[in-house]
Amino acid sequence: MKLLDFYKDLFDEATSRFEPVWQIDEDYTHGFRWTKENYPIHEQFRITDMGDEPPILMFSVALPDMYAETNVFDEVYRYPTHNEMSIVIMNQKIWVNASLCTSKMEHSILGFVHRARSEIMNIFDCAILTVDVAHMKDSERYIP
Repeated sequence: MKLLDFYKDLFDEATSRFEPVWQIDEDYTHGFRWTKENYPIHEQFRITDMGDEPPILMFSVALPDMYAETNVFDEVYRYPTHNEMSIVIMNQKIWVNASLCTSKMEHSILGFVHRARSEIMNIFDCAILTVDVAHMKDSERYIP
């Protein structure tokens, strides 16, 4: 059994018991990808085949549109984490990603997903709306 298949089986077993809403994407060609759309926020989980290297786990969340006008781009790279954080634009959506090489795993596969989800939600909570002060009306500039 390949390491990639081992992690797929772990994810399938765990999600069938604890988060059965994940749907596998049969068309994904670089390993395995699942999506979860039962909440307002679209989530994705991937196990990527790296050839001779250990597989990479990646949990991603599509940003709600309201975050496009915040400093979330800065917060993603400032946030202290053991995961590799990134932000990308794909299919006209902004995705925040948390990645980890399977050789560095410290938790179960769902433990990684829950920790990555928690860290991304913390980043969303820290994002501050950025306002273009030059285009505000005088009445909007007053802060009591």
